Amino acid sequence: MAPRWPVSVRSSLLSALTLIAALPAQEPPTPTVPPSPQAGEANEVPVDAEARAQGAAVRRLTLGDALRLGRARNVGLRAAELQPEQARLDLLFADAAFEPELYGNASYGQGQSPARNLFQPSIDSTTVDAAIGWRQRVVTGGLFDLAFHPSRYEYSGSSAFPSRQFSSIWTASFRQPLLRGAWTDYNLAPVTSAQYSEELAKNTFESQVQDTLLAIVQGYWELVFARENWRVVDSALAVAVEQLRITDERIRVADLAPRDRIADEAEVARQREELIVAENDIRSREDELRRLLFEGNEPELWRVNLQPASPIEVTLPDAAPMFEPLVAAALAQRPDLRSARNAVAIAEVAALEASRDTLPGLDLVSSYSSDGVRDQFHDAFSDSTDQQYPDWSLRLEFVLPLGNHAAKARAQKAALEVERQRRLLNAATLDATKQVREAVRNLTSLAQSVRASTESVRLAENNLETERVKLRVGASTAFEVQRRNQELSQARSRRLRNLLDYRTAESRLAYVQGKLRADVE
Repeated sequence: MAPRWPVSVRSSLLSALTLIAALPAQEPPTPTVPPSPQAGEANEVPVDAEARAQGAAVRRLTLGDALRLGRARNVGLRAAELQPEQARLDLLFADAAFEPELYGNASYGQGQSPARNLFQPSIDSTTVDAAIGWRQRVVTGGLFDLAFHPSRYEYSGSSAFPSRQFSSIWTASFRQPLLRGAWTDYNLAPVTSAQYSEELAKNTFESQVQDTLLAIVQGYWELVFARENWRVVDSALAVAVEQLRITDERIRVADLAPRDRIADEAEVARQREELIVAENDIRSREDELRRLLFEGNEPELWRVNLQPASPIEVTLPDAAPMFEPLVAAALAQRPDLRSARNAVAIAEVAALEASRDTLPGLDLVSSYSSDGVRDQFHDAFSDSTDQQYPDWSLRLEFVLPLGNHAAKARAQKAALEVERQRRLLNAATLDATKQVREAVRNLTSLAQSVRASTESVRLAENNLETERVKLRVGASTAFEVQRRNQELSQARSRRLRNLLDYRTAESRLAYVQGKLRADVE
């Protein structure tokens, strides 16, 4: 049995049918609620049309394009990428301490001595000598030195000495610390520390890359949201304009009083104000994305219109990901955790050096020489190279600092630094685990929010359509239609915001694992 309408409703329906029958034949039927705007389906955002009108280029960018462009040309990253190179040069500097060196010197001198007695007459002398040698510090802390010393002596005023003599001396020496400053682990500590510092610089740079890529993802989807939100506001404005047209028509046929037009005019004005704000938001988001993607020395930077090409719509997963394997991946791959481990290693190397510096000094010093002195240089050189007159020695040198408070204080400070860095590493590990769990929970929660807001949009569309039908039959008011239109606009904006947050959460889940890369599509 068909439902029976109340008398007031039946009379209102009859009046509406009479009004519709009285409308001109060419009047189009009242349109239904505009569907939810999708990317690329609604009217074009005016910023794009304005850019083409001014002759500016419109650059379409997928998310992968934006990430690759920002990775290659972001100003902050281009400055930060020099830090690993600086650390590599520090490593070369530390390793250069074991490079050999060649040295030499030469001198010329004259001297006179007064006559003291018959056996010590006045003597004039001329001396010319030189030295050339090779020395190298070895990884055990020892210093090896090999040198050749030629010289010439000339005398006058005494018959007791030959007037000219040549000498040739070969010397070799080696000093090896046995306690303080000894052995490879201590002497290679600067090199080891420089290696860890280079890795630390690389990981720090990779952390900056991850931060920048996440900022690009957020900026990209914020721009997508701003453009789609403009379409939502534009759709709401279209509904308000259509409602105003219907009101004007009803005023024309004397079904409504002229004052009933004021509320609809106010709604149109409000929607146009929101559209202006939405358009300005597009420009602001676009400038923020430009700042992340381009260098500042490009004259066309601010005239290129960026048009996102990646859709904001997502395919929601059926189940949430398990966080345990994601935590394991984060602990193994995150660059900030690798940096924290490098910082611990650097502190441990410094503690090793400081603890060795508290030991007393005990050095083993050995030397060997071969001399030759003749009135002809080649004879002296032959005697020295043939080792006709060798000399060698071996001795121990011991140094005991009294008190040694400075070295002990440095050792204690270095040990405390090791403990501090280890605690920071533990804190960073806890933070990483917490961030992965939060990212998984947020992604799951946002998936539910997207589903709920999609249903809210569907219901809001039905409510608006129902309210407009009721208005046509006189069972509702223009105020209720405006309220339903606002609810639909808010529901669509909430759904877009949820989609934006979900897209960002996807990238953040990769970010907290250290897996955010520029080579994505």
